[in-house]
Amino acid sequence: MISAFGWLLHCSPVLSCTAAWSRIVGSVNLCAWELFKPFAIAYIFWILIELSCLRPRLMHFVCAKLTGMLVLCISVLALSMLLCSYMHYPMIRLVIAAAAISSAQLVSYLLYSSSFPVEALRVPLILSLGCMVFMLLFLSFYPPHWGIFFDFHNGGYGHTIKDSTVSAALSCSETAGHFLHII
Repeated sequence: MISAFGWLLHCSPVLSCTAAWSRIVGSVNLCAWELFKPFAIAYIFWILIELSCLRPRLMHFVCAKLTGMLVLCISVLALSMLLCSYMHYPMIRLVIAAAAISSAQLVSYLLYSSSFPVEALRVPLILSLGCMVFMLLFLSFYPPHWGIFFDFHNGGYGHTIKDSTVSAALSCSETAGHFLHII
């Protein structure tokens, strides 16, 4: 569910004809950061669904999921940087996201089911989540000139790439074509 909803958010700039809201939640280019953003938002929504359905030990659950969110961030960014020359292939981006989501879910499950006192980390985890939300909203529009924000396919940073919408459209249509071919 996280992968499917994340991919839908990833393609939202194309599906909504580049509406303003879609630039906040969707991918505007093919850099590592823009791959992380929609899947992180999908992961947060999934946490809220789990929280409302499971009624878990609240603080232990939240801390385990926040740790999983950090694992998701690190995994997507590290895998994207390692495979940067292949980021223009939609299936590679989807596999990277699925692997990162799986590792985040595994880590959060292991922490939640263990007796590790993850609650002791609640203040740093909540602060890191606040920083991550700020970065998700701010850095897409004002990216620094760092490697994780560089779109190797189009050669630019953030929303300043002239053909980012065309690139996103091509990405989403190629992926849809791959899925239809598989089915």
